Amino acid sequence: MKEAGLLIFDLDGTLVDSSTDIAEAANRTLAAMGREEETHEYIKERIGWGVKMLLTQLMDDAGPDVIDEATARFLDFYGRRLSVHTRAYPGVMDALARFRGAGKGMAVVTNKPEALALRLLSDLGMDGFFEVVVGGDTVRNKKPDPEGIMRVLGALGVEPSGAAFVGDSPVDCESGRAAGVYTVGVTYGFRPVDELRRAGFDVLIGSFAELESVLK
Repeated sequence: MKEAGLLIFDLDGTLVDSSTDIAEAANRTLAAMGREEETHEYIKERIGWGVKMLLTQLMDDAGPDVIDEATARFLDFYGRRLSVHTRAYPGVMDALARFRGAGKGMAVVTNKPEALALRLLSDLGMDGFFEVVVGGDTVRNKKPDPEGIMRVLGALGVEPSGAAFVGDSPVDCESGRAAGVYTVGVTYGFRPVDELRRAGFDVLIGSFAELESVLK
């Protein structure tokens, strides 16, 4: 069991299942750009690297100007329907409350734009848990770069050895390992279990409630 006074979380696929709202915004964007829509599962498998990378993967023959236009359209569509279907995963709210009661520091590092992350956390009644929220546009380099995690550590005055980062993708593992923190992978999120095993997380858990059995 790892002792960690600071718990840092990814957002999409870790704290909340936002895949349906993201997929619907992505498909509205594809339709607006004259493209064929994709299945929700196909889109879900490509979430985690940020909006621009998601659209680049969905329109892999498009140039930078087209991707920029698509990104603006996506952010408009998604911003208007941010939390229609999105919900916290089972056990998240109760576990966060217990962590807070135990005096743990908590933060979020996500590749979602900061303003949307803050709105989503507020919509779901989760914003009061986190001392710092770092979005993909808060820092110069989003995950898998460790900059976001390092910003949280600096802001809260915590050494890497005293923190853990919880996420659902190899991007999260790479970011956490580069920052020197303990990494926890969740297998209920957006990525296949085999992919998470290959990523090299320090530990994998199958439900958010299990987090309390691997961190103290």
